[in-house]
Amino acid sequence: MPIRLSSFLVLTGALLLSACANTDGIVSRSSMLDAHSVTTGDEVRAALADAQWPQDGWWSRWGDPQLDRLVSLAVAGNPEMGIAQARLDQADAIARIAGAAREPNVSASGRFSRRRFSAYANPRPPGGDTVWNNAVSLDLIYELDLWGKNRATLEGALDAVQAAAADAREAQLLLEASVVREYVDLSLQYELHDVASATLAREQRIVDIMERRARAGLASRLELSEARTPVAATRAQIKQFDRQIALARNQLAVLTGEGPGAGEQLARPRLRLDVPVALPVTLPAELVGHRPDIVAQRWRVEAAARGIKAAKADFYPNIDLIASAGLASAAFGGFFTFVNNNAIDHSFGAAISLPLFDGGQRKGRYGVAVAGYDQAVDTYNRTVLAAFQSVADQVISLRSLAEQQAEVETSLHSAQEAFGYAEKGYRIGMTDYLNVLATQTELLRAQQSLALARAARLDAWAQLMTALGGGIETGAAAVPQGGSAHAP
Repeated sequence: MPIRLSSFLVLTGALLLSACANTDGIVSRSSMLDAHSVTTGDEVRAALADAQWPQDGWWSRWGDPQLDRLVSLAVAGNPEMGIAQARLDQADAIARIAGAAREPNVSASGRFSRRRFSAYANPRPPGGDTVWNNAVSLDLIYELDLWGKNRATLEGALDAVQAAAADAREAQLLLEASVVREYVDLSLQYELHDVASATLAREQRIVDIMERRARAGLASRLELSEARTPVAATRAQIKQFDRQIALARNQLAVLTGEGPGAGEQLARPRLRLDVPVALPVTLPAELVGHRPDIVAQRWRVEAAARGIKAAKADFYPNIDLIASAGLASAAFGGFFTFVNNNAIDHSFGAAISLPLFDGGQRKGRYGVAVAGYDQAVDTYNRTVLAAFQSVADQVISLRSLAEQQAEVETSLHSAQEAFGYAEKGYRIGMTDYLNVLATQTELLRAQQSLALARAARLDAWAQLMTALGGGIETGAAAVPQGGSAHAP
């Protein structure tokens, strides 16, 4: 009874002493943002309709098989996807390491030595005899983890694996968007090249007319020089668009994981888009589950909360069960003399590690964990707000660009008519070259504006699809619901 009482007093004292190490003054200051509380704005609310969330392969609505092939090649061959997978593998390996701490640690050891004692330096025995000093043992250590430190560390590592998996999906989403947007730029450069080529043809027609008028004595050398001046500039502009087309092809080839030379085989894009700006009615509530970057950050909040639990467990005693069994002997005879019942050696017990005073080290580690949690929560909140902003920005852009394109098309129609009248009038001598030059400049501006407006709409639609998650499977269903992540 006295032994049991003393053991109880020792254990009670240990618990009381460990309680002296507290975390007073270190508390979390951050809370997770509720997506329902985000004010989306009038533009987003006006766009809410019974529309579907983007599906994987959303760019196929543009009807360009070459683009479909490029995106598939990029996902399969771009090094960014390999980097993302390597990070996922690394997180998985770290989780396996964390899980090992919850299992018994078993090790085996052996020691074998042979010694002959000098007959002159020692009396017999052992003088003149040979002694084998052999031992083998099997040792076991198992941490009871009464306070859940190892469990929290493992769960945090598993949360990090989920975050890395979501990061890999985010990398795929961004890669797909990069290919699509670069393809849109390639299409734009072709359109601008067409505009410049058409402008060059018009300018050359004016030069031909001016040369005929000059030969007939109806135009001066100054007028002829003025007509020839823009031709060289337009040819230089065409060369510039040729360069931009080549650079865009190179970029697309590299995005697919191939060398720049592969881009030389790309044909001209054939994109078409005529879809209304409509958003799913479940947008505010479900956006966080459709965006892989938000899902990744949500898992990081979970992992940070586990880190707080693990850091708090350091304030309490650590108890290990230890056991050892083996054979040991130092005896005369052969090598296997130690293998017998009399050589058996075994032990069993417990080891208690009690934190008393460490100069504030454990409290500092706890503070680091709480600060890490706050950082994860604030980063999550920032990511959510940025996601809603991205959606709102692209909705506004698409509506504005649609209106701009309609105005530009009207302007282009007027510019085409004006240039036609000016060119015809100049041909028959009813107007001068300045009118031709002015209307041609307006026509060029309108054609370029239309090409830019079309490309901007395609780009904005691609960005909207990306902002809505791009149809990527995020694994959001596995995220703990109900705001389980919190600072203990």
